[in-house]
Amino acid sequence: MNDQGSTRLRVAKGALWFFVGVAAVVAVARFLAGLGAVTNLTDRTPWGLWIGFDVMGGVALAAGGFVIAATVYVFRGERFRPLLRPAVLTAFLGYMAVAVGLLFDIGRPWNIWRPMFFWQHHSALFEVAWCVMLYLTVLALEFAPVPLESSRFHRLTKALKSATLPLVILGIMLSTLHQSSLGTLFLIAPARVHPLWYTPILPVLFLITAVGLGMGMVIVESKVTAWLYRRKAEDEILNNLTKPLAVTLLLYGAVRLIDLLVRGQGGFLFDGSWESTLFWFEMLISAGLPTLLILGGFTARSGRALFFVGLLVVFGFVLHRINVGGVSGIGLTDTGYFPSWEEVATSLGVVSAATLAFLFIIERFHVYEPGTEEVLAEAEVTVDRVRYLPPMATLRSSTMLFVIGASLAFALLPDGLVFGARPEKTPVAGPRRVLAELVSQDRPPHRFMKLDLDAERVGGDIHEALLLDGNRNGEFAVFDHDAHAKRRGGAAACADCHHLNRPSDRETSCFECHRDQYLETDIFRHQRHVESLGGNGACAECHTDLNATRTRKNVTHCTECHRDMVGIGLKALIPPPGKDSDFHAPSYTDAMHGLCKKCHDEEDEKAGVTIPTLGLCGTCHTEPADLRPRRSRTVKED
Repeated sequence: MNDQGSTRLRVAKGALWFFVGVAAVVAVARFLAGLGAVTNLTDRTPWGLWIGFDVMGGVALAAGGFVIAATVYVFRGERFRPLLRPAVLTAFLGYMAVAVGLLFDIGRPWNIWRPMFFWQHHSALFEVAWCVMLYLTVLALEFAPVPLESSRFHRLTKALKSATLPLVILGIMLSTLHQSSLGTLFLIAPARVHPLWYTPILPVLFLITAVGLGMGMVIVESKVTAWLYRRKAEDEILNNLTKPLAVTLLLYGAVRLIDLLVRGQGGFLFDGSWESTLFWFEMLISAGLPTLLILGGFTARSGRALFFVGLLVVFGFVLHRINVGGVSGIGLTDTGYFPSWEEVATSLGVVSAATLAFLFIIERFHVYEPGTEEVLAEAEVTVDRVRYLPPMATLRSSTMLFVIGASLAFALLPDGLVFGARPEKTPVAGPRRVLAELVSQDRPPHRFMKLDLDAERVGGDIHEALLLDGNRNGEFAVFDHDAHAKRRGGAAACADCHHLNRPSDRETSCFECHRDQYLETDIFRHQRHVESLGGNGACAECHTDLNATRTRKNVTHCTECHRDMVGIGLKALIPPPGKDSDFHAPSYTDAMHGLCKKCHDEEDEKAGVTIPTLGLCGTCHTEPADLRPRRSRTVKED
């Protein structure tokens, strides 16, 4: 029997590869289609799960590296040395996962290098970015002697080992800075963090939670790897760690409650809101219950209780980071954000990939101190029988589960991501006659029409206008039709805009042909022509070339029969359909923009303006308004 072939390890690795496969497909979709395609993030909620968990929680999960390093090298806690290498490795991979998570969350990930050269000295994020980059480098140098021990670079290994103490001190400094600075970041947004979580001492709380979470993660990592690889559990060493952990948890709970009372926010603790319930739940699992289990001696008597304490601390403090990062502000901002399955899958995938890297490294290098990996829980498993290279069956099963995860994710992706954006059919309604006010202002656009729902009659600055709101969503444009017609030359200029007419019609309105807000419309009714011309025997009336394939490209042009189809104007803004036209009208949106913006840009060019203004969105589109019927007024209202 060997570790690598044990069922528990194969199942664990299989599950991890499955989540990596799911995340791989989501990653491709995210980087090809952007954040909006795979997240529920909006302009009002630009930070979600990826910041709250992957970045803020991930940085804290990796805090065990500087905590154990400081304990061993600064406070001379030699009894904790067996925990040092795994803790440093966890920290290194944790910070790598944070960097990968940032690539997902940044709108333009190729700009992640910019903080190195474009310094913003007053930005908390600038300080965090630099500290994370530097600490990741320190962790790489600190862990480098482990893989180099079995190489030929003995001098390099010796030099790195001799620099361990300066690297540890530098790592402690950098960790202290950026762990607290993450809390500083939220001090600039008091309106987006609930009073139960917002406090001027957020940097202090973030540093305390990082220390506690780091120790909890060391416990979880040690217990999980001992179970997976059937190593002897390091409960004796870990129990020595529970005492400082209990002190940290008590300090955290006391500081947080005292801070609320001093700031006069204690009333929120028992106001019956869901935020107060969440607060007490978070305090219970992060500090209350773990402290009781430690002080009650349960962790000293039971390895399971020890693992449970570590798990509670990890889950509780990660929840605290997520709450500060966004959950606590949902009620304040009325955003209603909830992460999409793609966001959850990405976070699981990043963590799974880091875990697989951790397992790969501990199987191939002496991550555990000499002597700790030689005593195994089961007598039939000895260190010289461990096979570090996975058997082919394990490799095949991992690959299969990766492919299954990727296939499942691909099947669950929205159709728009796989087949491209396909707008839904949105029928268009015609314009409405309304009363609007002609508004003048100093900034561009200098004159525009604004809908006036309270106006009763034309006069002064009140004019009749057309309300163009094809899909009736309230995002309209107010169009002064009469003024535009007069400017173009009066009635003779109708065909400038109304470039096609339906049979027996004059100046056909745009929505008659452009019948969908976002999709093009086929304006040729083939069956109606067949019936009116006498059935299938009349095909030659239009398809004169009997040897050619019957398509719209080689057919008698519509204007040969419908001579009044194209209007006659002074200068048509839209050219008439040519001989190769297939008579598909573009969408209503494209038609309006193609007509109006084209003319506005030309007018700006004629005027020789330095900064074009007529082509700006605000020239036509005013603020959305509630167009529902209003009650009749009996008195003048302000």
